[in-house]
Amino acid sequence: MSGTVEGVAVPALLVLIFAAIAVLAVRARRLGTPDSFAPADDRPATPVLQGALLPSNPPVVDGLCLSWSYAAATGPGAGGGDFYDAFFLDDSTLAVAIGDAAGHGLTAIVAMNTVRQAIRSALIDGARPADALRRANRVLLRSEHPGIVTALVGIIDPATLQFRYAAAGHPAPLLATAEGTCAPLPGEGSEIALGVVPHHVTSEHVVAIPVDALLALYTDGCVTADHDGIAGLSLLADALVEARTLAPSKPAQTIDRAIFGQRNREDDATIITIAPEALLAHLDVRLPAELSSAALARTALRRFLATTPLGERRTFDAIVATGEAVANAIEHAYDRRPNQSFTLRATCAGQTCTILVEDTGTWNDVEPLATRGRGLVMMRELCDTLSIERMATGTTVALAFQVTSNVADASLTAV
Repeated sequence: MSGTVEGVAVPALLVLIFAAIAVLAVRARRLGTPDSFAPADDRPATPVLQGALLPSNPPVVDGLCLSWSYAAATGPGAGGGDFYDAFFLDDSTLAVAIGDAAGHGLTAIVAMNTVRQAIRSALIDGARPADALRRANRVLLRSEHPGIVTALVGIIDPATLQFRYAAAGHPAPLLATAEGTCAPLPGEGSEIALGVVPHHVTSEHVVAIPVDALLALYTDGCVTADHDGIAGLSLLADALVEARTLAPSKPAQTIDRAIFGQRNREDDATIITIAPEALLAHLDVRLPAELSSAALARTALRRFLATTPLGERRTFDAIVATGEAVANAIEHAYDRRPNQSFTLRATCAGQTCTILVEDTGTWNDVEPLATRGRGLVMMRELCDTLSIERMATGTTVALAFQVTSNVADASLTAV
């Protein structure tokens, strides 16, 4: 039975693969380099084909520095198993995926591309990382050439730096910190790769990435070789720590050079690095209407306000006042119904920072907002202007803070 990936039959993928080889060969001849695909060149064609199937450049992400590096194994006929991917989701979060198909050549390329496309389509449809891996496993097992593939899938929010990930037989990510440490993230979950069992189960993990850290996802080709008696994983960890400070723009390439230099590679080696940037150009984040989102909203707002001239004191006022608006959205807008969300936006123009908390629910009128404790009063005292617009489609709370205003200092002193 022929397998499919998002409606494309696996045999059709083989047709596309061979067509890509032909197109690349024609382009090479037009450039005056007909021998670049000749057998006498002793270079494998699979890395060229693999490069045509995988994304060329990382997406540009406000608040994150993303880089990647891929190098095929040395020698004719080697390579073809690694894949990597990164793309935006509808809620402005960033999805990343990395994996390694067993074997080499066209068979490995077909398996890795089947899994990559299945993961991508699942995440675009709203699946969480563990669910995306389960779907990829089903798709792989139903293909004509299933193969075995390890993979890791993650979703990171550029504003809150929350990283949710799951693995299938793949090494856990490494995190290098400002203290000079480098350690793997929690990796408990499935040790079983994709394409092995029909019902794949794995655990999800959620971690907060420090703003001054460097996160690396990698394939096992990065840690298989020793150099001067130093184990491959130690080489990778040391290179990651060094790249955190010495290579802020393209750390993945720097790490690869530190590990391999000019030495031969026994296997494909792929690295994805994610480095939070200290500053955010703007803030626009959607969060679930759950109590745990309050802390994420504070983190996101704090990162954005660090880019503005608001100052430490007014930034504190803005975070406290916005926290009250977020709490109201979580508690009242949906009456604690599941699967709801709210949006936090912030801009700074001239001397005014404006923060919006928007929801699409209907506020609970059993206990009117004006009679609930000090929340509304606190918001009015801390910001310069406050407006609450309630409509049938939802509620928007707008808080404005003047950079030069000291109103909050006086009001807090009186309290």
